[in-house]
Amino acid sequence: MRLLIINILLLFSTQVWSQTDLGIGLVSIDFDDKTVLGFYTDTLATEPKKVIEFFDDRTINSWNIKDLKEQGEWLKPEVLWLDYFAFTFRCLTKTDNWIEVIANNETKTTYWLKRTDSTKFNTWEGYLKEMFGVERLTNYPQKIRIEPSENSQEIEYQGTDCFVVKSMKGDWIEITTPDYCDENFTDSKTPLKSGWIKWRKENELIINYFTTS
Repeated sequence: MRLLIINILLLFSTQVWSQTDLGIGLVSIDFDDKTVLGFYTDTLATEPKKVIEFFDDRTINSWNIKDLKEQGEWLKPEVLWLDYFAFTFRCLTKTDNWIEVIANNETKTTYWLKRTDSTKFNTWEGYLKEMFGVERLTNYPQKIRIEPSENSQEIEYQGTDCFVVKSMKGDWIEITTPDYCDENFTDSKTPLKSGWIKWRKENELIINYFTTS
C-alpha cells in the first residue's frame, strides 16, 4: 500500500523547474471550451504572438488544447493538467491590465497575458497552502526545525515526507502532517503538528509539491 501511494503521488506531482525564476507568484487560468488565450511579446503589441484554444475533447473525455503537440513545443508552464483544470504559470510582473508569465519553464521564455476574470493571481504562500502535499527534495536534504532558522533546534522525524503548508515566513514554510498522510503512510511514526523547512534557496524552488493525490 505504501509503495502504491508513493507511486500515485509521484505520478500526479508537478514537475519541479528548479532553475526557473520563481517570480512574484503564480497565475492560474480558468478555462472552458470557449476559452481563447493570447500570448503577447509586450504590452504594446496589437496582436498576440501565440494563441491557444481549448475544447472539450470527446475522444479522451477531457479538456484539451487544439494542436497540443505543436503548441507543446513552446508551451511548458508550471502546471499543465487539464483533467483537473490545472493550467498555471509563474508570474514575473503584473500591472492593472497585464501579467507577464513564464510560458516555457525550460527555455524561460516569457509572454504577456491580458488580465481578465480568467487570470487568477496567487502568491507562492497562497498557492502552496492549496497543495495536497509537499516534500523535501532528495538532492537538497534539509532538517526540519522548530523555528524558521538554521540555528533552531532540529525536529527528529522518521517516515515519508507528506506535509501540508500552514504558513510562510520568507524562505521558510511551516509544515504539518495531515490526517490522510498519517493514515496512509505506515512508516509515518512521528507526525508533525508544526515544523519548518525552506521552500526556496535564493530564487530556486527546493521542494516538490503535489496538486492532488
